[in-house]
Amino acid sequence: MNYVRDLRALIGHAPVNWVGVCALVLNTENEVLLQRRTDTGGWGTPGGIAELGEPLPETLRRELWEEASITPLNPEFLTVISGPQTYQKLPNGDEFYQVVAVYVVREWHGVPVPDGEEGSELRFFRLDHLPVSLGPVDGEVLRLLRGR
Repeated sequence: MNYVRDLRALIGHAPVNWVGVCALVLNTENEVLLQRRTDTGGWGTPGGIAELGEPLPETLRRELWEEASITPLNPEFLTVISGPQTYQKLPNGDEFYQVVAVYVVREWHGVPVPDGEEGSELRFFRLDHLPVSLGPVDGEVLRLLRGR
C-alpha cells in the first residue's frame, strides 16, 4: 500500500493537507543536511509524509532511512509548521498544504547516501550559505534554525 499514490488515484491533483516530518540533520560543524529533490530539482530537508496511522516519530525514522540511509538517535522535536504559506504545486500538478513536525537530529547511525528516487544528491550546507531553491517549509524551518 502506498498512501499518497492510492489517495491521488482517487482524488487526482486536487489540493490536500499532507501531514509529515522534516529532519534538520546537523553534523559536528553545525551544517545542515539537504537533498536535491528529483521532483522539483531544488534542495530540501529530508522528510516526508506520514503513512496512514503512522506515528510521526516513526515517520521520521522511516523517511531518514529511505532517503538518506541513516537512523536518527535522540531526535529533538522543534516545532510544527502549517498554514497557507506551506502550499505547493508540484511539476506533475499535485497540489498540497503541509502540516510538518520538525525535528533536529544531531546524532545518527549510518553514512548519508541519497536514495536516487526522491533525492539525487545529499550535501551538508553551512547555515549562512544555503541554496536559494528551497521549498516554503524548508525555508521557514532553516530560518528558525539559524535563529536558535
